[in-house]
Amino acid sequence: MSHAAVPISHDQARGQMERKCAAAEFPQVFAVDLHEVDGEKFQDSLDAGFSWYVLVTTVLVSLSTVNIGWLTGTMNASKAMICQLHPTGPANAHGGEFPERLLFSDSAWTVAVGILAVGGLVGALVSGTIADSIGRRNALVVNNGLFLAGAVLMGTATTAVHFTLGRFVAGIGCGVASGVANTYVGEIAPRRWRGLYGAFFQLSMVLGLLFGQLAAMHITSGTHWRIVAALPGAFALLQIALLPLRVESPSYLLKAHHFNEARHALLTLRRGYDVAAEWRLSLLSLNGPANAAAAAASAAAAASARHADSAVTMKTRSAHSAIEEGVGSTPTVSSSSSSGGRDGAATGTAEGALAETKHVAGVWQTITGCTRNDLRHLIVCCVLLVALQPLSGLTAVLFGDTGVMVDLFDPYCPLSAPWAGIAVCAASLPALALCMVCVDRLGRRALLLGSLGGMTICSALIAVGMFFGPNSMVMAGVFLCYFVFNLGLGTIPWLYISEVIPSYSVGAITVLCCSVYWGLSVVVGLMVPIIEDSVPEWMFLIFACFTLAGAVAVMLVVPETMGRQTADIVRKHSGSLHLVVGQKGQLAAGTSRIRYRLHAMLGR
Repeated sequence: MSHAAVPISHDQARGQMERKCAAAEFPQVFAVDLHEVDGEKFQDSLDAGFSWYVLVTTVLVSLSTVNIGWLTGTMNASKAMICQLHPTGPANAHGGEFPERLLFSDSAWTVAVGILAVGGLVGALVSGTIADSIGRRNALVVNNGLFLAGAVLMGTATTAVHFTLGRFVAGIGCGVASGVANTYVGEIAPRRWRGLYGAFFQLSMVLGLLFGQLAAMHITSGTHWRIVAALPGAFALLQIALLPLRVESPSYLLKAHHFNEARHALLTLRRGYDVAAEWRLSLLSLNGPANAAAAAASAAAAASARHADSAVTMKTRSAHSAIEEGVGSTPTVSSSSSSGGRDGAATGTAEGALAETKHVAGVWQTITGCTRNDLRHLIVCCVLLVALQPLSGLTAVLFGDTGVMVDLFDPYCPLSAPWAGIAVCAASLPALALCMVCVDRLGRRALLLGSLGGMTICSALIAVGMFFGPNSMVMAGVFLCYFVFNLGLGTIPWLYISEVIPSYSVGAITVLCCSVYWGLSVVVGLMVPIIEDSVPEWMFLIFACFTLAGAVAVMLVVPETMGRQTADIVRKHSGSLHLVVGQKGQLAAGTSRIRYRLHAMLGR
């Protein structure tokens, strides 16, 4: 028995063809084996727990910051093997094509050490443009080309200029990585675990410092220092090979109008969770309240569509709903897919409205408050936290080209300073572990205040020891100061940016903060030798004043972000600079959390 073909209109035929083409172009978007999309069965992704996928991605990204630590920590420890300050003959007398040592003057070696921060400043200035143009993940992949080029230049250097050029190129890579890596991790991490994943930036940097110094201290002869100088290239190659296998940041994909890829990335990152609420919040966060109506309409339609059909089995309906939501704006013609069409049409409406708006704000536009949300208060908080890192002076003193460490520990044994730097890094690892455990329990403000207060006390102890002795007080103060630095100030500022800045401005503010960090690193690196030559006993008192002022500023103006959505933070703290110390959920809440945790540990 034959059946007459049911005629369909031209628009219906076109809709069927578009759905088939979309499914062929983005087959991975509709992979139902990620999880069955069922809002009643699966937990909300806003409450997502620990994710191995995000952890592996974070570890891969952290290889870039391992390179930053490695390049920072190896110079002073390997100076004796690289640098020939007072040659008795030709610089390449025993090296053949590649000399054993390179001929440096004192000033040329200082430039070679400090040029890394100058390159970092250059990289920071372009990091936001690169990340917003090609994506966070792709920016990190491309940036590894700079690390690789710098490693080759340093490993094959035949002159001081050749070596310094390699440091500068690698420094540009450091500047780009410092901004993009934190943004990428902050955008893919679950809300409940942002502190843990964000702490990997400082952890990997300290590990790079530690193992870089250890490797440099074990250079015994010949041209082995070239292997140490070129090793960042191996980390770069590993990232180039593996990082493209991870998903791009959903926030970037939404800004680039790649809605299907963004949904696929979010499903991959939140495997086993219902992502509907997080997806709507991501759409809303792009341009602020102007899109609230569209997002709310999409949410209502999606909720009604999920409960409309009961004629098909749950698994089939879940798969069908996932496909229709993935298509978004694709038209539907089948009567059995009418609910999915309503869902897709509503989502497509929100996505279409977003596609017509500008998603990226410039630096000047953002800092002057000429965006949908006035972010001036939050920008001041981000810049303040990032600026306090170099102003604390620890990195310049411990790992810069100064004689401070030699004078602090044993001026008659120069090798004691590199070994002391290794011991300081090793002693800071428990602080980083403690920070990773506590940052999502006690909150950001509590750890920042404890870190800055502890650094102020330790810097004052070092100054007292330098004025009056004994030397053991100075040594203990240095160890404790770097310990409490990594407990809060060394870790939290970088993750704080992605927590308080909406995605449409995060690139611009990352550029601003990274430029401030690297610019102040250059200034402090230049000032420390001057202070050392003139008033060395006052050096740590100056640093103590900065950290004390920072603690007061954090208490007064920096809001808590733990467990809060960016949209909520922006709504509450938009506008010009204002006090937050008396607001609900700030210091009092942090104190309550600390008291609660202490009582729990004591069994009360």
